[in-house]
Amino acid sequence: MKSGNMFVRFWGVRGSLATAITARQVEEKIRKVLELATPTDILSKEAIENFLGNLPLSIRGTYGGNTTCIEIQTNENKTIVIDAGTGMRPLGNALMARGKMVGKDDMAVFFTHSHWDHIQGLMFFVPIFIPGNKINFYSCFPDIEARLRYQMITTHFPLTFDELNAERNFFHFPEGDTVDVYGLKIQGKSVRHPGGCYSYKFKQPNGKTFIFCSDAEFNLETLEDIGPYIDYFFGADVLVFDTQYTFEESLQKIDWGHSSAAIATDIAIKSEVKKLVLYHHDPSYDDAKMDNVTLQAIKYKSMMAPNHPLQIVSAYEGLEIEL
Repeated sequence: MKSGNMFVRFWGVRGSLATAITARQVEEKIRKVLELATPTDILSKEAIENFLGNLPLSIRGTYGGNTTCIEIQTNENKTIVIDAGTGMRPLGNALMARGKMVGKDDMAVFFTHSHWDHIQGLMFFVPIFIPGNKINFYSCFPDIEARLRYQMITTHFPLTFDELNAERNFFHFPEGDTVDVYGLKIQGKSVRHPGGCYSYKFKQPNGKTFIFCSDAEFNLETLEDIGPYIDYFFGADVLVFDTQYTFEESLQKIDWGHSSAAIATDIAIKSEVKKLVLYHHDPSYDDAKMDNVTLQAIKYKSMMAPNHPLQIVSAYEGLEIEL
């Protein structure tokens, strides 16, 4: 890791419910690859790699089915995690494979809210069972400990929260306050979502900012009073934004707590964001639809602000961003 940089890795990108790829979908991907391949594409290992590398993600791979979990590695090589969806299970395995959180390390976890798709991976995060590890939990919700304990009562899960072996500490900080964690200055801001939710802004010493804003409903009505959010998002190097629905779907799902790629693009343009990451994908969307969502967002940006330098990508498991 280069000094002064932080890395963001996506371990879970799906919203509402973890969604596994089906055998039929795998078969369709194989069929499509075979249809597109020419004899020259399979002449050598190098040719195969080149051919596969130029295929759309929807054909050569998958956006992924795990729910919300983001890893941040700071410039001090410390670990911060945003939410504990099902993506936290493979994250835990990866950290241990790197020699981290094996009984002597500490890390921080920020919770946006406590809906199931944002907390249910915590019980399958192996480092939390290892004595000697220390996990510090942060949230703008003052009762996040009680919420996590509740999901681990014996009627819901075989183990209780008190049977976890790692040291666990809880820190509450009010909306608008700044907390300093591992050299990053972090602020929370409430967003519209059933039961409440918070966005978090992470600012590095070098001035670069990463903002996570999932499970947030912005629609045509709220855009009229969006000034405080524009100020909050303004100039972000990376903005991860809830885009669970298409624009048409969002009109039918008012008060469901989610936004669309079109709204996210409008907000990112107004806020002079450098990179917009579409996130919290609907569990009903297959990989082909996700390709189309991404393409439509890019086309919309080109139509609305053709000269704006905003980059748009869709989150997928394994995506890495350096700031």
